[in-house]
This record gives sequence, C-alpha cells and structure tokens, in this order.
Amino acid sequence: MAKFEMQIDTAHPVLFLADSAPAVSVPPDVSAAFVTAADDCLAFWVLSHVDGASLVTIADESCKADGPKLFSGSINAPSGVVTLTDSSSFRYLNVPVPEGRVSVDLWADNDQNPEWVWVQLGAIRSI
Repeated sequence: MAKFEMQIDTAHPVLFLADSAPAVSVPPDVSAAFVTAADDCLAFWVLSHVDGASLVTIADESCKADGPKLFSGSINAPSGVVTLTDSSSFRYLNVPVPEGRVSVDLWADNDQNPEWVWVQLGAIRSI
C-alpha cells in the first residue's frame, strides 16, 4: 500500500491529475463541476491560497475520512506515471502506475471549498 499526503496552497484552486506526457487532454471546462475529466486528465478543485491550504491525499486505498465520493472513473496513463500539477504546470507529485487505464475515485469533505481531497488510484507501482 502507498499513500502520499501534502498540504497544497495554490494561487489558482484547480489541480490536475494526468499522464506525465508533455501534452495531455485537459477537460474543456474545468469550472463545469467539482471534478471534470478527459481521456488522460482529471481536474478537481481545492481551496484558493487566500482561504488556506487543502490536504490532498493520493493512495491506492479507499478514503478513510467521512466525505462523499464525488468521482469514479478512469484516466489513461500510457507513460506509466501520473502527475499532480497546478494550472502553472508545477509538478507536486509523480506517481508510478501500471501503463494504460487507471481507475480513479475521488472524495472530498466539501465540493465548494474542500479542506481535504482524497484520490484513490487503482494501483500504484513499487519502484
């Protein structure tokens, strides 16, 4: 089992979990919902830096906290690595996953101003 946790304080309160390739398909309207997805990219909202940091957890286990599941689906990761980035392309975390489609489930305490977001990946590879 693997679990990564970080407090993220970002100027633009949207994060992207995507294949690590240089060009990915960002969802066309990330403001349409709390979570939006394209083939190889998932976008979700966190707190704006003026409101504080959000705790973001990426794990291969389901959420242990009490909050609603807000997304269940998958993204394509042909490179075998998914990257957590912000809108300025800052890479917070690179996570090794099996090449191909990776299941993703996402929970948060609130779909407007989340103090925490939990992302479960179907598998995380050991390196």
